Amino acid sequence: MLIQSPQDLAYALNNRLKLGLTARPWNLYAASDTFWWLVPSTEWPAYRYGKLAFSLVKDVPRKDLLGLDDSLLAMDTVFAGFNVEKGYGSVAAIVNPALRRKPAQILDPKWLWYELTGGPGSKSFSNALASAASSAEIHMYVVSSYVHDRDSDVHADHDALMFKCSSVGLQPVLHKLPVGVLRGAETAASFVSLAQHLRQVDDYHWVDVYVGTHVPKGDVDMADLHKRVLSYFDGWLR
Repeated sequence: MLIQSPQDLAYALNNRLKLGLTARPWNLYAASDTFWWLVPSTEWPAYRYGKLAFSLVKDVPRKDLLGLDDSLLAMDTVFAGFNVEKGYGSVAAIVNPALRRKPAQILDPKWLWYELTGGPGSKSFSNALASAASSAEIHMYVVSSYVHDRDSDVHADHDALMFKCSSVGLQPVLHKLPVGVLRGAETAASFVSLAQHLRQVDDYHWVDVYVGTHVPKGDVDMADLHKRVLSYFDGWLR
């Protein structure tokens, strides 16, 4: 099927393969020019879930690394992969009181984040990464942002890391650490060691982890993409 946007790819995968997921755009009013999720629930917002994500280079997870070495970012492709999020702790409402009206952004035990970054979970996810990397070129991105209030600059600097995944672990590729909350994580050689760093991120910072591949625009074989990449994360779509 011909693919030119994250919207195309999200709908094609969900409909052609009958995945039974819920397609959601980041920007409802510019659906053809924003990134998309496929969520294992009709609940919205869906921060707490593991979900599939699709984006162009101008959007997360690659946008914060633009300008460092764009040749590594597969510029004219659609990122397709898995996304898990770490929300804020309740104390973040001190900085942004509006969070008291947005409980969906506050971490609680239902968030997949805890299982993914916990000891047994990080080992299991590491195995999934190794399996996916044996059949396709897989990259991991980690992006952290600070809680902001209404008067803050919502485009403030973010820490961002990029790794290449392999059957033996992680290879650091690019990093940008203007804030420093992820400092030390950029040298992680495995997801297990990366998870140890991520568990230490404070309650005032949001973290996104993305794992996937870069899909050239044009004719895309949906079944092949799912088999070689996305299927390895099916068990984490919850």
